[in-house]
Amino acid sequence: MSESLTFVHFSDTHIVGPDVRLRDVDTMATLTHVIDAVNRLDPQPAFVVIGGDLVNPDSAPEVKAKTRELSVRDYEHSYEIFRSMVSRLHVPVHYVLGNHDRRVPFHRIIRHDPQPSDQPYYYTFPADQYRLCLLDSLQPPQDSGYLGPAQLAWLRKQLRQHADVPTILVVHHQVVPVGIHILDQLMLLDAEDLWQVIREANNVCAVLCGHVHLPFAGERDGIPVLTTPSTCFQFAEGPDRLVVSGDPPMFRLVTCQGREVSSTVIRV
Repeated sequence: MSESLTFVHFSDTHIVGPDVRLRDVDTMATLTHVIDAVNRLDPQPAFVVIGGDLVNPDSAPEVKAKTRELSVRDYEHSYEIFRSMVSRLHVPVHYVLGNHDRRVPFHRIIRHDPQPSDQPYYYTFPADQYRLCLLDSLQPPQDSGYLGPAQLAWLRKQLRQHADVPTILVVHHQVVPVGIHILDQLMLLDAEDLWQVIREANNVCAVLCGHVHLPFAGERDGIPVLTTPSTCFQFAEGPDRLVVSGDPPMFRLVTCQGREVSSTVIRV
């Protein structure tokens, strides 16, 4: 296998609406900058995977102040803005759901489903000689993640059916600790079960995650595990809580060559 595959992974866009700032950051402006940077890449990536926490209307000021109840329409409005923004990308886009997302408005607005389901949203697709499996770790209203037996059984079947195909997994929540206690309390709760499926298959060549708002590169069982920073603000560990690091928006450019996966985090 000599041909390579290059794609972009970015995550945690946290779109709310115009003039809404999260941790003093205009998340619409930062996403615009990231999209512009991706569109300037030459050559263009094969596709973009957006790794969850697409929207964040639960952090709107009036909702946090409890002067207004959070509604499904709030999510739909945020997804409409998000959809309009990512439509500017020049390549196909795939989506993963994170803990701030909600499935029904996501399906209605992003996937144009007139009868949207609240069932977990996971799927696989081929990309040249590779496959990507996009997983759904959303378990509202928890901030931690969970896949569950049914999704893991589906993944096991997919990996067995395509045993000779190098496969990249993408999931919102981190699947190994990143070394910050507050964040590692909110990781994928059934990560051990996921790793059991990965070990059985022997064709997973990388796992990409978001959620933690920081760049991390580690491995488990010889398999690279990468967390991609946010398109808006990044986290650092403070004395007793998370703090915003001041680092800029970022995305990850991923290249697959054979079973080897390399990547570069690009600051915007």
